[in-house]
This record gives sequence, structure tokens and C-alpha cells, in this order.
Amino acid sequence: MAVMTLALNAREKQYNYNVTPDQLQSALHKQQALDVAHRLDKSRKLPLKDYLTGENAHYWTDGRFIVGTIEDLDTHLIEFFYEDDSQSTAAMVKPHFIKLKGSNATTVEKPMLKVTVEQLGAYTMLVYRNAAGTPVRAYYSITLDQRANGLWSLPVYHVLAGNYATTDGHNAVLGERLDFYTGDKYDRDPGLFVYYLHPDRSAIDIEYGDGRVSHGDPSSPKYDKMPGGGGAGAIMGPMEWQLRLSRQGLEATVTRDEPFVDHSPRLKSDAVNVLTKLQCPWPGIHGKWAFASVMPLTHELLMLFPADVLELMRAEIYARHGDSFKSTANQQYFNQQPWYKKSGKAVALTDVERFNIALIKQVMAGKK
Repeated sequence: MAVMTLALNAREKQYNYNVTPDQLQSALHKQQALDVAHRLDKSRKLPLKDYLTGENAHYWTDGRFIVGTIEDLDTHLIEFFYEDDSQSTAAMVKPHFIKLKGSNATTVEKPMLKVTVEQLGAYTMLVYRNAAGTPVRAYYSITLDQRANGLWSLPVYHVLAGNYATTDGHNAVLGERLDFYTGDKYDRDPGLFVYYLHPDRSAIDIEYGDGRVSHGDPSSPKYDKMPGGGGAGAIMGPMEWQLRLSRQGLEATVTRDEPFVDHSPRLKSDAVNVLTKLQCPWPGIHGKWAFASVMPLTHELLMLFPADVLELMRAEIYARHGDSFKSTANQQYFNQQPWYKKSGKAVALTDVERFNIALIKQVMAGKK
């Protein structure tokens, strides 16, 4: 079985991102280790002013936009503004305001939402909760360095990362190459992903392999017309895909490619290619959506998943603890998973898992 490793790299037009493949792989590996080490930690609230006001005010991201803050010292209102991420939709997102009063904060817009800064697992999160205390929106804290070099979008990498099986029997590994992935052969690397979240909030547009070398086909009438003055050895542009997250893993559609380019995994250019997710990059944590048990999620990341996948993602959190299900369909699905074993014991969810379950329910309700 041939195995292909695809690394990921975010890029925005107005920023000069200098992250290298080694830096990205290192950052993914470090974050994965932190996720596993801290996933059982109890959540705790952090001082609002330390993160929202003054010269040390943090930047935040929901995985789609980078958010900055401006404080009005007279009114004590904090304006959150969305930085342009090269998508026209960013300019259409209205800023919102938070009112600080002592150690408490609420949104100015209706409905009133309580705002907290919380430590959830390995992540510092800005969380908006409704009157019932249910999270409805969340942002990850990011450093200036992460903002500048593109590593602010690590949560998107972890949502996509894993080992996938293509329909032709190859493996496509998104993210860091890890030894425990299924398969033991890794051939050439096509380059880095550059990704953009699709404006309709349900797909991810990616490019990879810029600078690929075409092997050419001298018998083809197109050979002499290829870039480089003669086909073989010509430097070709990137391949472009559109990815939609599905029950299997990913549905990939090739939106642009060039002739005679040797790339792997090979996808059909005239059809939707199903990439079945086999493993997520956390040893010992099973399931297609293992990230939901190791890292807090955000509304924007969850919006990428259709409602039926969100239901399975939520149920899979319980399944990892050996819970059983009233839903016959869910029970049958997990009975077919080789890692699933009924425990017969009460389920003890972690704080990260409880947070994600509540947020998943909120997103699912909005999709109905």
C-alpha cells in the first residue's frame, strides 16, 4: 500500500507567513502532545482583564477569522474586530462589543451573553455562554508569533489531520506523519497545503504541490505546449481541491490540475473522491473525530460538519467511554467499530468533552 503524507499550511494575502514545513510539523507534534497531556485537566476561569485589556490584550481566532480588540477607556467597552483573512466575507462581519464591569463581562448586543476567559485542556479560550451557562461561541487565544506565521490555525489542522484511505487503496496522511498510522510506506511529498475556508462555511478550498515537476508524455500533442518549453521537467502550478467533511471523512473534488503531473494520492478529476478517515493523530484515543475528546472546539469549526456527522461526533465522545445508546442506528454504528467496547459503567466525561458536547448541540440546533 502506497502512503502519501500531505502537510498543511495556512496563508493569508496580507501577511507574510514564513512558517517552514519543519516548523509546522514541530508545532503540530507539540500541540498534539499538549492536547493528550492536558485533556483530563479541570477547566478554570482566568482574569478577564489580563486577556482583554491593556498592552497585553490577546488576539483570538475561531479557526476562520483572527479577532483583535480595542478598549474604550471612557466607556470600558471592548470592541472586537475581525481582521481580513483574504475572504470577502470577513469585511461583512460586523464587530461586536463587550462591557466589562469589575470581574464580569457581557456582550452589548442582544441576547446578553456572559463572557469568560477559561483554561480548557491545553487551550486558553474566550467563551460566550447563554443564561443557562451553555457555550454558544468560543475563540482560541493566539500569540503575536502565531498570528504572524500562520500557526494560529493549528485547530483547523487537527480537525483535518489523520490517516485516510483513498478509493484506489492508497493512504493520504493529512498533517504530521506519525509512526502509528496504518501503513508502513511513505513516498514523495507533494508540498504544503494552502487552505481557505469556503465562504458558505461548509467547505475548505486547498492548494498543494506548487512547483511540481511534470514527467510529460512526448507522444501527446500537448507535450511541446507545456510550460518550460517541452514537457518533461516542466514546473507546474498547484493542484486545487475542495474538501467537504463527511460521515466517511472527506469528500474531495479536484477543481484544478495540470496534465502529466505525477501526484499522490491520485484523485479522479471528474468525480467526488471519498477519503475514508481511518485514524486521528492521538495514540490510544480512538474514532474518526478523536479531536472532540482532546481539544475544545469552536462554533466555526463545527459549522464545517453536516448535522448527521455532528450527531455521530457527539455520540462518539460517549462511545470512547464505553457508553451504550438508545438510538438503534448509533448503537449499530459503534458496534461495528473495532475499538468500541461497552463498559457497563457510568460515563465520566472530561471538562473538554462536556464543553464540546454542549457546543455541538448548539450548532446542531442552528442547522435545523
